[in-house]
Amino acid sequence: MTAYTDATKIAAYLGVTLTAAQITQAAVVADAATLWIERYTGRSWQTASPIANELHTIIGDRVFLSHRPVVAVSAVKTRGSYEDATETTLTSDQYELLDATNGVLLLEGWSSGDELALVSYTHTMTTVPADVGLAATMLASAWLSGSVVPGSIGAQSIAVGQNDVAITFGSGRTDVPAEALSILAGYRTVVIA
Repeated sequence: MTAYTDATKIAAYLGVTLTAAQITQAAVVADAATLWIERYTGRSWQTASPIANELHTIIGDRVFLSHRPVVAVSAVKTRGSYEDATETTLTSDQYELLDATNGVLLLEGWSSGDELALVSYTHTMTTVPADVGLAATMLASAWLSGSVVPGSIGAQSIAVGQNDVAITFGSGRTDVPAEALSILAGYRTVVIA
C-alpha cells in the first residue's frame, strides 16, 4: 500500500520540523488516514488497471463499476447468483458504457432478477487526486497534532492573578477535520440497496 500523504507533507501542513521518532509516527498515521479515506469513500486509488471479472449485482438494467472513470469495457459475462452458475458472455451490442465518468454500464434489454455481472474493464483510478491527497494530509495532521504540537489540544493558556486562575482551552478536536470531510464527500460511493 502507498499512503496518500507522507511525513514531509504532514510536517509542512503543521508548520513544524519532525524528529526521527515523529517521522516514523507520521508514516503510521499516513497509512491509517489512507485506509480511513478508502473506507469512507468506498474507493481506492491503488487498484491496477485493467480489471478482470469484477463481480457486481445487476440493478435493473445497470451495473455500477467500482473504479472510475472508466476508459473502456472489454467483456461482460452474466450468471446466476448461486454457486457454480453457468456464465454467459454478452456480445458488445448487448451492453453499453452509459456513463464513463461514474462507471455506469447499461445492459441492453435487461431486467435483472437474481443475476450477477462479471465485468472486465480499464479505468484511470490509479493516481490519487490532489484534493484527496490534501484531505489525507489534513486528516493525518489532525491525528498527529496532539503529540507533535503540544497545546494544540487541551490548555491553550493559563493566567494566574491574585486569588484567581484562568485557563483557556483550545478548540475542541474532532476525529476528522470538516475541511477534509468536505473534500471527500464528493468522492463517496453511492450505494443503492
